[in-house]
Amino acid sequence: MRRLISLFVGAVVLVAVGTYGWHTWSARARSAASSPPTAMAGMPMPARGTPLRGAVTIDPRRQQLIGVRIVPVRRQAIEENIRTVGQVRYDETRLADVNVKVEGWIRDLYVDYTGQPVRKGQPLFTLYSPDLMTTETEYVLALKTRDQMQQSTIPDARQRADELVASARQRLVLWDLPDEEIRKLETTRRADNVVVFRAPVGGFVLEKQALKGLHVMPGQSLYKVADLSTVWIEADAYENELPDIHLGALGSVTLDAYPEDRFSGRVIYIYPYVDEKTRTNKVRFEFGNGSGRLKPGMYANVALRARHGTGLAVPTDAVLDSGTERIVFVAQGDGMFEPRAVKVGRRLGDVVQIVEGLKEGEQVATGATFFLDSESQLRASLQGYEPPPTTAGAPVAAAKVDIAFRTDPDPPRAGDNRFEVFVKDAAGKPIDDAEVTVQLYMPAMPTMSMPAMRSEARLSPAGNGVYRGTGPVMMAGRWDATVIVSRNGQRVGTKQLPLVAK
Repeated sequence: MRRLISLFVGAVVLVAVGTYGWHTWSARARSAASSPPTAMAGMPMPARGTPLRGAVTIDPRRQQLIGVRIVPVRRQAIEENIRTVGQVRYDETRLADVNVKVEGWIRDLYVDYTGQPVRKGQPLFTLYSPDLMTTETEYVLALKTRDQMQQSTIPDARQRADELVASARQRLVLWDLPDEEIRKLETTRRADNVVVFRAPVGGFVLEKQALKGLHVMPGQSLYKVADLSTVWIEADAYENELPDIHLGALGSVTLDAYPEDRFSGRVIYIYPYVDEKTRTNKVRFEFGNGSGRLKPGMYANVALRARHGTGLAVPTDAVLDSGTERIVFVAQGDGMFEPRAVKVGRRLGDVVQIVEGLKEGEQVATGATFFLDSESQLRASLQGYEPPPTTAGAPVAAAKVDIAFRTDPDPPRAGDNRFEVFVKDAAGKPIDDAEVTVQLYMPAMPTMSMPAMRSEARLSPAGNGVYRGTGPVMMAGRWDATVIVSRNGQRVGTKQLPLVAK
């Protein structure tokens, strides 16, 4: 429940802050439409269409309220788990169609129902065929003639007898007469009126057209037999997963029928086309099925693991994808978060690989990063991300300055407070000819029906790099203070710091 409340509060704050930021930004954009864009000191202008972002400071209490968490950037194994569903199918290389090449009638039927297991060489049926019986008789006569010609003194006669035997035997072989039937003819020298046909492969009967007394024509399918010692599983893979799938890749399968067991197989074929309707590519796995538990038609849950070495990774919700860039908010300490563009790699479940932009051990925000992004853009617009006034002549070069800020009383109280700023250049020399302003900003609090508040105080030089002035603190609470130092219309320094009023 606390999590739901946090998300609800974050969403309301996002709407209020985003609306206020849009109106503020629109007003500033309209007022600056006639001026050419100029980069601030130390801050390059972003590309057109890219939102402006600035550092955000959020105290721990507000972080807990909106659900912001801080996690380190870790180095881990980049392993992508591809999960999909598939279906068990027959191994097409182990299917057999049983038919005959002669006309005849089935006398006896030994395999008489669909699904019956058969062994290779097992009798299937007997066939009476006048054509086959005639050829058998011719073969027997040819054998007897050859035996009689063995005593002949004419070589051509013996050769002719051998050719007749070979020709008759070849016709029987081409009609798929089993070898044992041919050997039986050679032994008994008697043609039977029926021939036993046997299973060419072992497996299970998928289809049965054979019936006792059936008139059979050449080529007519009588049985379809499948060897289920090996089966295929064909799974659907999405286009973005194809680079991680290759021939020989090891996959594992679980079935609803055996949830406690896991079966292993390898990729043996990847279809050369993508289904236009589902935008998936079929991948074929081969699995041993000696136990017979993988039954064609079953649905299977397929898992495939692709390994890509090691790399940096952060939680998925730590990365904001605007379409043109990916942003993370890096924790700088004391509640400050800096937006940083990163280059992402593979998405690995609840984490995403970071290719560029972060270092191992850095802390990033996760959770309500959408709120950080909204406030970051609003902060950038409120803190002067607008074209400065143009001046005649060459612009003044930006200089590095050192800024110190304090209030009187310290900590400040609600009402008017005295602000004091100390400004020095890079060499430590006080700067007395600058314009110094202090901006105070408090984000909106929708739960208290309170809009965002902002005030600004311009300080006067007091000599020796000191600037003093009075500014209003509208109410007690946490404020974000921004000290802006300008010279000749050009900003030369900015400092942001939290300010807690009592």
